[in-house]
Amino acid sequence: MGDNTPRSIGIPMLIVVFVSICLFSFGGIAYSTARNSYEQSEGVAERAQNYYGACNEAERVLAGLDAAPAEETTYSFPFGTAMEELQVTIRPDGSGDGYDIVGWVVSDTASWEAPTGGGDGTGPQGPQGPVEGGPQGPTE
Repeated sequence: MGDNTPRSIGIPMLIVVFVSICLFSFGGIAYSTARNSYEQSEGVAERAQNYYGACNEAERVLAGLDAAPAEETTYSFPFGTAMEELQVTIRPDGSGDGYDIVGWVVSDTASWEAPTGGGDGTGPQGPQGPVEGGPQGPTE
């Protein structure tokens, strides 16, 4: 006769439940990681497309110059979310007919500022500096 007591069914069932929970957890983690990587790659692709658009615009402007500039000149081409710009610096070459590109630089046009908290000088990141009317450092 077979042994069909609850004890013989309980341990394999617990193992099946445990393995199922592990598989669902790993599946959720894998999905979350894949989605995050996808969204990040979309952002990188969009930035690259915007950058190359600014490069193409810079080349169009430089190709359309009628004469070489008399002195060093910088042209700016904003791209992306208006926080970056391509700065192209040119100067006349020795012959006087053309120009040399001396700078092709991406720079930030906006600066990052830390979040500020309430009036007590502590924000989500901790103390943000001295508070008006608060304790001051030693005086000379």
